[in-house]
Amino acid sequence: MVPLTSVRPRLAGLRRLARSATARRADGIFLVEGATLGAEASAAGLRIREIYIETSRADEDTRALADRLTAAGATLVEVEAGTLAKVGASVTPQPLLAIVERPVVAREQSPAEVASFVLVAVSVADPGNAGTLLRCAEAAGAGGVIFAGDAADPYGPKAVRASAGSIFRLPAALSEDPVATLEDLRERGLRTVGAAAGRGLPYDRADLTPPLALVVGSESHGLPASLARQIDDWVHVPLGGQAESLNVGAAAAVLCFEVQRRRRDTPAVDGTPADR
Repeated sequence: MVPLTSVRPRLAGLRRLARSATARRADGIFLVEGATLGAEASAAGLRIREIYIETSRADEDTRALADRLTAAGATLVEVEAGTLAKVGASVTPQPLLAIVERPVVAREQSPAEVASFVLVAVSVADPGNAGTLLRCAEAAGAGGVIFAGDAADPYGPKAVRASAGSIFRLPAALSEDPVATLEDLRERGLRTVGAAAGRGLPYDRADLTPPLALVVGSESHGLPASLARQIDDWVHVPLGGQAESLNVGAAAAVLCFEVQRRRRDTPAVDGTPADR
């Protein structure tokens, strides 16, 4: 346990991690809020360095988790009620906050090295959407998500919350150059399929059988024209009523689960459904 006199400088470090993607990348760590996500991070095998807990607000399960993580090597820091609200990671602060080491794969290894289906998010700026894409990709059996261009940091607090734990289990690669990313995917044998409103075939008629990389664009502008040469095929989700577009998370969910359906229904060599 850390003395209360040491808490104030630690809180400054927590605020830096909550607000700065550069700090998170430089230190190789990120913040996880609440007992539920803390337990999932631990179950996924991630190393938890420190736990901050408002003991007076914590329920029995939260305190029990803190004890387990401390026994596993994490440093426990007990703070007064209201302290974690000063970190600014959440509008409704949880009584437990953990500093967790990022998986090495998220920094250095592309999901394409081990997967036949990956999701590529180009310049998706909203962290809530970034987390939703991770959650959809995991649920649909994707091997990972690549965040390319000027994209939100998937390890930011809002993205971590929105991923509902998927960030702990699904490889999340970061790339500054979308063109190089798509070229690399194609060299690895993945067909690139770009999603754009009204462009290409409707998703239920398009070829969405792996190996492929499903490429989605920013919330406001979609995929940039500069990527056209790196896209093998285009696909869209037909819309009814007067709707002009879908949220990137909603569109990606429709397309990812269509890929999952094709994989499930495509026989393997021995006649059984293909693996993920």
